[in-house]
Amino acid sequence: MLFQSTLRLHPLSTGIRYPFMGKEEKIEELLSRCVRCGRCRSVCPTFDLIHREWAVARGRVALVEALGEKRLPPSTRLEDHLSTCLLCMACEEICTNETPVVEIVERARAELAEKSGFPLYKRLLRRVLEDTPLAHRLVNLGILTRPLWGKKVKDYRGIALKIPILKELGLVPPLEKPFSKREPQETGTGTRGTVALFLGCLLDYVYPSIAQATVDILVKLGYRVVIPENQGCCGYPHMAMGDRKGAERLKEKNIQTLETSGASLIVTACATCTAHLKNTYHIPIPVMDIVEVLLEARAQAFRYKLTEKATYHQPCHLGRGQGVKEVIPFLKGLLGEFWVNMEGHDRCCGFGGTMALAYPQISSGIGKEKAHAIAQTGCKVVLTDCPACILQINRSLAREDVKAQALHIVEAVDFRPHSGKNDPKQFI
Repeated sequence: MLFQSTLRLHPLSTGIRYPFMGKEEKIEELLSRCVRCGRCRSVCPTFDLIHREWAVARGRVALVEALGEKRLPPSTRLEDHLSTCLLCMACEEICTNETPVVEIVERARAELAEKSGFPLYKRLLRRVLEDTPLAHRLVNLGILTRPLWGKKVKDYRGIALKIPILKELGLVPPLEKPFSKREPQETGTGTRGTVALFLGCLLDYVYPSIAQATVDILVKLGYRVVIPENQGCCGYPHMAMGDRKGAERLKEKNIQTLETSGASLIVTACATCTAHLKNTYHIPIPVMDIVEVLLEARAQAFRYKLTEKATYHQPCHLGRGQGVKEVIPFLKGLLGEFWVNMEGHDRCCGFGGTMALAYPQISSGIGKEKAHAIAQTGCKVVLTDCPACILQINRSLAREDVKAQALHIVEAVDFRPHSGKNDPKQFI
């Protein structure tokens, strides 16, 4: 087989029921929307890399259909074919029949997991993401022992592994003291209301500077910002792995935490977290991505504080997942002469959650294309709104030796000086 998980540690059993989920729309109805036209082949990053029918939405839909009709038994190969989907929604965007490919793949993954369990690495990851105190202890342990297993690479915001067997993974996240453990947990005047900042995983453990920049912007806009205690992972990694029960547990925990925070608005600086909260939490408090807050304030309220030319990568969960596609006009107005367009700015970076761990060949292959697109712009900075994209893009840039760095938009902007008409609050 061309691509197989490097982390598989369990066999698959046989047997699967059809339809998959009783209370949801029947899977037959979802599958029937695909008419096998093949338009998805023109936008699918995995198909563009592998050139196999199983690596495109049309092929994966056919596999799930054959599985449900018992024309195809469960197997490790089938699990690989379904697990290598990035869930980037590019196929859904171009599909004239609006085939819900992401839902089909997620439901099939959930059914396979229910019948066969999870491989060891997914069991460990699920446990850590559901146990916040354990995650904090592991991060602290990683920080203390970092000289033994890794070397910090400042230019690409990551750590190069010293362990030969793991070097294929490339740079790993630059672990930092969890933002949720820092003081203060409440700041700002609150003249415009109270915002609960939802951190998720990567902002808390990996990129606290993004969390701090987000807090600074919200405070300057007149908000009181609180960091609710006991919040955890949003649950999307569980959903993508097929662990719907785990995703539901995390959702219930976070909803209780957010609803008792006293906030009138929930803000995140992770496009994936925002999309998941908006689409599944059904909480009575409005949810906004920090980029939406910036767009609402308009470019005139801010200034670009860097001196290098910059381009933009659109996260899948921002553009396609939330329909927020007005960032480029905002950045053009903000950056002026420092702005450079990038071809394929909305093409997936290749992270794909656990796919980057289990299928590094595919993830790095797609990341390579993104790195080359960035190199073509000649920019030293690529701005985005997803910490997972930041991790993947910097890893890809380092691997391809492209002298550039991915940053969150909030790390590159500041307010214009307060003076009457330049007061940022007037633009809200």
